[in-house]
Amino acid sequence: VRKQLIFAGVVVLLAGLLDTELQSFYLFIAVFGVLTFVVLAGLTSPLKPSVMIANSVISGVMFLFFEYFALSAYAHYGDFANRVFLLRQLLSVVFLLTLYFSTKTIREMRVN
Repeated sequence: VRKQLIFAGVVVLLAGLLDTELQSFYLFIAVFGVLTFVVLAGLTSPLKPSVMIANSVISGVMFLFFEYFALSAYAHYGDFANRVFLLRQLLSVVFLLTLYFSTKTIREMRVN
């Protein structure tokens, strides 16, 4: 989960430079979101349920945002090879995987 959050932060920073349609959104996410991702990555521990829940919630919300934006880009451009679509889809997949692993960790905490 740590590596995925840091990777997502790096991709968001790069996407802010390349995705001109959503630069104002990326500016907000880059300033606050990337800082939040990195702090959560640093605090992530299977011994801290509250941090894992925060990871899950933030990952779920970010997945919904970026998947919506990816589908919007595909509807607009109609091309799977479009770099805007690919960037947004990459971020969506990263947050989906982070959501999965965070939820899996929470499940293990509750079982044990």
